[in-house]
Amino acid sequence: MAADTAALARSRQEHDPAAITRHQLFFGIFLLATLNAMFGNAVSSVAVRGWVWGAANLFGISAILWAALVAGLAILAEQDDGRPANRSDFALAALVFTAALLPAPAASALALTFASGWAVTIGGTGSPLRRSGIIFLATTGALLWGRLLLAYFSRPLLDIDAAFVTSLTGAEQIGNVIRSGETGARLVVAPGCSSMQGLSLALVFWATVNQFYRVPFGWKAAGWCLAALAATVGVNVLRIGAMLRWPEHLDQIHHGWGWLAAMWATLILVVAICLYGARREVFDPR
Repeated sequence: MAADTAALARSRQEHDPAAITRHQLFFGIFLLATLNAMFGNAVSSVAVRGWVWGAANLFGISAILWAALVAGLAILAEQDDGRPANRSDFALAALVFTAALLPAPAASALALTFASGWAVTIGGTGSPLRRSGIIFLATTGALLWGRLLLAYFSRPLLDIDAAFVTSLTGAEQIGNVIRSGETGARLVVAPGCSSMQGLSLALVFWATVNQFYRVPFGWKAAGWCLAALAATVGVNVLRIGAMLRWPEHLDQIHHGWGWLAAMWATLILVVAICLYGARREVFDPR
């Protein structure tokens, strides 16, 4: 039945070469929505440091998000089944285009959520459309939903980060405020120090690797996801603990070399864990 449907789609496209396939349409939808959702960070990056620094810093966008964008689009481009787009698909494209006209990146991130959710719903099990949709749905967690969660539930989330730090250092904790009995240093765990953004990015990379290489979902795959999330939290907790232990170097650890070291350590650990967890599919693709 599936073969007959694909054959019919290819036949229709041969009679109408100008017809837009579903994969082509969703390629454009995902590209437009994702770039517009990233636009706010890119503008801020260039405005603060200039074009050269902004480009060198990937316009303030994590390398993981750029990798997810490329992988999600590559799945659609390389595995087009020729099925033509329908009215519902074009209606979704109109929604994404309308959101792109609004001067609010969050609107495009919300449209991307609907588009990727729709792709996951209509795509068959293991289909390119569903796999790409899962990648972009995970991307919305870093672009929108993780930030909203942190905004509305910042107190309990920051309290959790503080609790991890106190468990590591033996410091005193009151909510999201921690105090070292040894150095007398006092820190407030602010939203900028939360593990939430790192967790969102780790989830994006895990979803990207698993969908791009067709890793079967199961307890083993979920375990590697948890390992990547744990590594992200661990690096962030160590960084906050270092600020508490060496308060005289607070600025360097918070904004300077400490922040840079934590960022690269998190990236390397997440990439290594996710690729190792999918090593069979990565190095022996079927």
